[in-house]
Amino acid sequence: MASPVVSSSPPARTQSSSRPADDDEVLTVDELVSWLRLSESTVLKLLSERAIPARKVGHQWRIRRGRVRDWLDGHE
Repeated sequence: MASPVVSSSPPARTQSSSRPADDDEVLTVDELVSWLRLSESTVLKLLSERAIPARKVGHQWRIRRGRVRDWLDGHE
């Protein structure tokens, strides 16, 4: 009998089926306003208060859709 071949490399990462494919999508403030159906002033206030998880790049906010989804679900 032949012995099984053992790979020394780690297994490839696969995306979990429970995680939406667009979780890593990066949104702008305008896109977040449309998605959440809130006013721009409300979104900017939430961002500046760090209520919504995001990063400021230069003078612009960048928001990961998955992090906002987690925040909406109460996981953040």
